[in-house]
This record gives sequence, C-alpha cells and structure tokens, in this order.
Amino acid sequence: MRAALCVSPALAVRPRGLGNLLSLFLAFLLCLVPAPAGRASDWVEDNGAPATAAPPVAPPIGGQGYRSSPPEQQGPPGAPEEGDPGRTAFYVRPRSPASESKSGTPLEASVSKWGMAGQEQGNLYQGRASTLIQTPPYQPSFFQLSSMRSVGPGVFRGWLEKTHSRFALATSTMDPMLVLEIKGQWDDADHTLRSFGIRHTTIKKGRLDDQPLDGVKVLVVNCAGNVPRGTFQKIRDFVARGGFLISTDWTVHNLVENAFPGYIAWNGGKTDSKVVDATVTYPDPRLFAGAVQNSGWKLDDGSQTIRVLRPDVVRVLVRSRMLTGEDPDRLGILAVVFPFGRGQVLHLVGHFDNNANLAFTNLLPDPAPVIGISLRQALACNFLVEGLEQSGAVPSGPVNPRR
Repeated sequence: MRAALCVSPALAVRPRGLGNLLSLFLAFLLCLVPAPAGRASDWVEDNGAPATAAPPVAPPIGGQGYRSSPPEQQGPPGAPEEGDPGRTAFYVRPRSPASESKSGTPLEASVSKWGMAGQEQGNLYQGRASTLIQTPPYQPSFFQLSSMRSVGPGVFRGWLEKTHSRFALATSTMDPMLVLEIKGQWDDADHTLRSFGIRHTTIKKGRLDDQPLDGVKVLVVNCAGNVPRGTFQKIRDFVARGGFLISTDWTVHNLVENAFPGYIAWNGGKTDSKVVDATVTYPDPRLFAGAVQNSGWKLDDGSQTIRVLRPDVVRVLVRSRMLTGEDPDRLGILAVVFPFGRGQVLHLVGHFDNNANLAFTNLLPDPAPVIGISLRQALACNFLVEGLEQSGAVPSGPVNPRR
C-alpha cells in the first residue's frame, strides 16, 4: 500500500526517455524502504493531529492526580489514570552507561510525551478537563504585547463570583490573617488580591521571623523571595501542617530549593520579558476551574526556568512551546504543584501580579480569552481558594466555572 501511494503521483508524469524511466524505477524502490521511526513529539502537530509518541522509559513528570496517591495505587510509569484519557505526561530520558557515545561523552537527554495519541482532533482534553474553556492555541505576533489592556477590579471580582460564588460571598467577612503575603522586590500579589476582593495581610520579609503562622492557611511569597534563612524551617513546617504556599519566579531559587529540597529547582535558564504561549497540560478540575485551555503567559526579564527533581510527585500544570528555546531542559514548564506533608506548594514561572514594569496600574499584558484575567492569575486564585476551603476556614461549595 505504501509503495502504491508513493508511486501514483509519479505515474501522473508522462515518461519521456530512458532518464525518466530510471527515475520512476528509483522512486519505486525508495518507497519500498520502510520509513525510519520518527522521534516522539511532546506537542500536537500544527494540523491538529496528535503526534505519535514512543512508549515511556522513565516516570513522567506528573503523578496520578492533584493529590498524592499511595505507590501501590498508582499504575505503571507513564500510564494514564482510569477515566482520564486527557492526561499528558512529560519526562526526560535518563542518562545511562549504555547511552554514552563511543568517545565516552554522554548523549543529550531527549524530551518525549505520552498521552494524547489516538484522541480525536479538537477534543484533546476529556474527563478532568470538563471545567476548561476550550480556546485555540495562543498565536504570538511580532508585537507580543498588542493584547495588553486595562483590566480593572470589576473583571477580577466578576470572575471570582462566577467561579467561586460561595467563597466570594465570604470574602467580606473572612479573617485577613488567613492569607498572608510576604512583600517582594519584583512581584506584588497584594495588587491582584485586592482586585479579587480577597481580604489578606501583607508584611515585609523581615517581620516573618516574629510572625506566627498558626492561623494562616495560605502563604504567598513574592519574587524575589529573599526571606530570612532562619524562616525556611518555619515555612516548611507551615506547609507540612496543611498550609498552602504560592511562590513566584525567583522564589524557587531563594526559598523553595532550600525549604523543600529535592522537589524542584532553578535549572540555570533565564527568560526575556515577553508573552509566551501557555497550554494546560494537567487540567485538574479544581486548579483550572473557570480557566482556559490555551492563553498567553507574561514572563519578566530574567524569569527563572525550573527543573523537576521529583517526577513521581510534582505535577506539571502548564507548559510553553516558545519557552523551550530558553529552557536548558527544553521542557518550557510554567507552573507546577506538589504535595508536602498535609499541604501543597504551587510555583509559577513569572508573577502573580501584572509584572514588575507594570506595577501600580491595571494594565494586564496577557488577558486570557473569554475570562478577561490572565491564566496565571486564575490558576493562583483557584489554588488559594482550594487552600482556604480545604482547611474549613471559609465555606466550600460546588464550583460553577464560567463557560
């Protein structure tokens, strides 16, 4: 069948002379040679068809769900969850003595994907992705900030009321100490939290030494995350007891690597200031309630790219094709979450707020289609709400995502 398909176009050319006949014969022979196995791709092809992936040879980056599962309940490495055909697992092939070249130089790791092959075009996410608003892939242009617009508190508050109606009603009376923000040099989560109408407390990093965390449910540490080293254990204990931690950008190197060693780390890469494409790769229904499947994602000048060190427990939530060129690991990870003790840690590459050069304004460089706020802000807010509801600090209820 393959030979017939290859030769049929050639037969449409009328042969003239011996040279053309030889060309047809060679083309026929070439078509009989089996095509080499293609390299597994970690992205859907441009025409929308899923790329065929090689079977995984290492545990994927991403576990068996948002919350950790006992090892005995997990499937084989790389296998999707039952009833979760949309799960995508990314991993790096490990180096081994057998993978070294004859010269003794280790071969470079290659990135592969397991998960979406075989799904129908236009229906890439199913099951867990039922809360995602289907949007086309982000198409960057030469003017990547052309989509920037002023997004006031009314849009943020409107999204919160549609997505978390019961929580939104409780925000006016909730204890402001439930959410504690540590001021940073570059990020300003206070601005975004005020836009959502979420009561919170903001302190300078130097006050963290004397600040008790017993009544705190969600801790937000802004970039650059230069908190006193003496507070690393305090933050670690806070999460272990059930607290939720949101860390942004440089906080991965300055805090998370030290307080939670062995989970994620800065891999040495830095980004330019730009808006990149962002695709949800692990569509947890709680973390992406009222969110979109594809959008832009604003990165600041010098944002730190990250490496996953514990692929058995760290979930890669969002990735970027454009970021792979600046990421030494070529994974383009934008957001991850991992459990620690009874709590959770969410890390964003980039900021929770509108970014350093847009401070004190309502300008938003990466408003997502349909929802108006950015994907990174919707994700961080959903994580915050989850931490408050899970602790029982605010009333919980069904999520009603905007469709």
